[in-house]
Amino acid sequence: MSLPLRTAEDIEVESVPNCPWCERAGAPLYSGLHDHTFDSPGEWACSHCAECGAIWLNPRPTARDVGKVYRTYYTHRVYAAGEGFRTHVGRSRMLSSLVSTCIAFSRYLRRNVLASAMGYAEQGTGMGGRGVARVLATPLGIKGAAWISVLGLTAAERGKLLDVGCGNGEFLATMKELGWDTVGLETDERAATVARERFGLDVRTGTLDDVGFPDDSFDVISLSHVIEHVHDPVALLTECHRILRPSGKLIILTPNTRSLGHRIFGAAWRGLEPPRHIHLFNRVTLRSAVERAGLRVATVRTVARMMQGIWVASRLIQRANAGQPGRSSRADYVTSYVMRAVERLMGVAWPDAGEELVLVASKQ
Repeated sequence: MSLPLRTAEDIEVESVPNCPWCERAGAPLYSGLHDHTFDSPGEWACSHCAECGAIWLNPRPTARDVGKVYRTYYTHRVYAAGEGFRTHVGRSRMLSSLVSTCIAFSRYLRRNVLASAMGYAEQGTGMGGRGVARVLATPLGIKGAAWISVLGLTAAERGKLLDVGCGNGEFLATMKELGWDTVGLETDERAATVARERFGLDVRTGTLDDVGFPDDSFDVISLSHVIEHVHDPVALLTECHRILRPSGKLIILTPNTRSLGHRIFGAAWRGLEPPRHIHLFNRVTLRSAVERAGLRVATVRTVARMMQGIWVASRLIQRANAGQPGRSSRADYVTSYVMRAVERLMGVAWPDAGEELVLVASKQ
């Protein structure tokens, strides 16, 4: 790694020429990347490893200056369900009513899936509702969405949960409502403030090293779209191993570089998110990182949940790269639902299809 340099936007950067996992020399993958989503300054590039498929930001902001690329970020507020689509409905009462009905019905099915499949009986609306959920939840994708909304954690597993990088606290608020003993950790003070004030959560500010939780503190630790943001993923995972209780569970969600969306959009793929996504993973490299930290991987797979957001955002990035900035169209949103269904179907035969990696590991 070379000595830090300073960009025109006064962000200190450092070169990372070798693969973080197999240490082979990396090769250029994308260049001239810009943050069209949250308007962080600078022009960025990614390298990749032909051997293991790893992708990483090169050069990258130093740990000292990385906070400068989070000045505007989605975790600084809480978004209403369907907010993106509603902006394109305009004044159409019929479409607005349809969106509201679909959201309400999805929530109804989700509650009943949580009750019948995940053991959260208090969420159910009676046997009739659970019967409807059993029939419709799988083909409509609600079963998978309900599963991922609680990271596959059942009511029988309830205990002490730490969400590292909890953002605005939406996930933690859900788990607290479901009876979990929750603690959040967030490096971004603005996001942590939202979590505390909006949901009344116990959220600590800083890194795991800063807070210094005692050994064997938590039954479950979640890293939902966090590991791609850190400079040393193995060090983070090793600290998670230390503070997990024996047989405790670690759950990781992160973008999948071998997904259908990345194949379609390439340098415009939303999952790249320069300059905040420092390391990007596939099933092989994510497993490798977790095992290096001494954790036992139970499963690692991909899911299509994020395809809607990835599709819409990637179309915007495509246009911006072509010098055609603008907002998303109704067609983009409709197509995104179709593509999520396509990706789910492709995932049956192609394990790498999904936009998102889900890894579950335990402390040995």
